[in-house]
Amino acid sequence: METDEIQQTLDNLNRAWRDQRFEDLSRFFDDNIVMKGPGLKELGRGREALVQSYVEFMKQSSIMDYSESNYSIHSWSGAAAASYDWAMTYEQNGKTHQESGQHMFVFVRRKSRWLAVLRMMLF
Repeated sequence: METDEIQQTLDNLNRAWRDQRFEDLSRFFDDNIVMKGPGLKELGRGREALVQSYVEFMKQSSIMDYSESNYSIHSWSGAAAASYDWAMTYEQNGKTHQESGQHMFVFVRRKSRWLAVLRMMLF
């Protein structure tokens, strides 16, 4: 079932960045992926820029707690949107931060894989 494949892709993607397996992370993104933030502001474009954003965050941060909930996945012939809530406690520069928000990924099916073409972060 497509929703199961998309959920598994999302789980593997999120596990890769948290485990700092950045070489694995790029396989989840289209070459021309776009990253948007609050107010739909463009935060980055392209696979390398997106992977680098995870690298930079993890170089500066130590995750103490991370959780995801309230998944919603919709698929249409060859395209899908997946959203979820997240909460994270992390340490950065000696300070502890707690943040939460929502992520949404838009995926397209390419051959036998789902690739993210859009990542939206809402706080």
